[in-house]
Amino acid sequence: MGVPLSDVAVLQRLRDCGDLLSSVVGRLLSLSSEWAAPSTLWRGPPIRLVDGSMFAGPGKRGGQHRLHASYDPGTGRFDLLNLTDVKVGETLSLARIEPGAIAVADRNYAKTKALRELADNMAFFLVRAGISAMKMIYDKTGERLTAQDVITALGAAEAVEIAVTLQEAKPKKDRANPRPLPEPLKTRIVIVRASEAVATRERARIERSRSKHGVTPRQDTKAMAGLIMFATNLPAKDWPIERLIPLYRLRWQIELAFKALKSIFAMRAVPAKDPALARTWILANLAALLANLLASALGRAIPPSNDRHRLSKPLSNPAPRPVPHRHRRPSTGGPRRADAQYPQTRPPKRTLRTSQKEKETGR
Repeated sequence: MGVPLSDVAVLQRLRDCGDLLSSVVGRLLSLSSEWAAPSTLWRGPPIRLVDGSMFAGPGKRGGQHRLHASYDPGTGRFDLLNLTDVKVGETLSLARIEPGAIAVADRNYAKTKALRELADNMAFFLVRAGISAMKMIYDKTGERLTAQDVITALGAAEAVEIAVTLQEAKPKKDRANPRPLPEPLKTRIVIVRASEAVATRERARIERSRSKHGVTPRQDTKAMAGLIMFATNLPAKDWPIERLIPLYRLRWQIELAFKALKSIFAMRAVPAKDPALARTWILANLAALLANLLASALGRAIPPSNDRHRLSKPLSNPAPRPVPHRHRRPSTGGPRRADAQYPQTRPPKRTLRTSQKEKETGR
């Protein structure tokens, strides 16, 4: 016997479903990992592409929720989905990178504290870095790395590698605290010269930002417009520059996965203004996506049944069933119409053509 509920009661129950759906999403992720087919294209250490995507409600400027995700390019699936408030920034600390894995992320994840946590956990990272994103001490000079140091080190080459030390800056509120900072982190900085098209787009972006916000860009920003920097702790012997650049290009796979997610499930715009309802709506769509992927993985993992291997002898084809006599209409004396219900069984009479000579002789 059903219990009648008002619209407000249903709405309130949907608001409270967020934690339940979050547990469902986590369980589906673990099941997908168990049933995922192993990669046949990559035999090296696990690669995790880390990125985030924002969801905005109707009439909202900016994001309302942020989805932190980790993507496995070897199996082509998400292995981490964490939905938080938009105030929670992008950081590798939320990615749960296992020891021995390689985290690949963009410049928003170039934070010294998070990179140190990965290194302490025996994991590796490859992130895009900016000249002012982190406090980098150039080992050659012992001073903070500048744009001029980068340009001088690159020279006329297409790519070069330098050694730096990442130092974690003490927050302003803790500067009076005598607590020592953690040990510096030795890091490789790979500098690559971008193509002319990429450099032109970067300079145009800097100019648009200057005209839009009225802020004069720094000289370092202009000088670094045609250069790309990567920070990594991967060993140089096993991972030279020629292998690092293709590895970072894999990051676009998680961008395409986000676009496919928002397009297939129409998640580009959240229909609910209430943050709790929006969270429920997003998690419900994620649960549907993971359930679909899990069903596909189970279908590939379980082979189809084959009766011939389980039977002692093959089955013979059964005899055809007799076709019942079709009921016929009573004859009305007129010509019978040939249609789909009463097909014409007798071929039509062929009329003989009389020649002109037979007509004249009367035969």
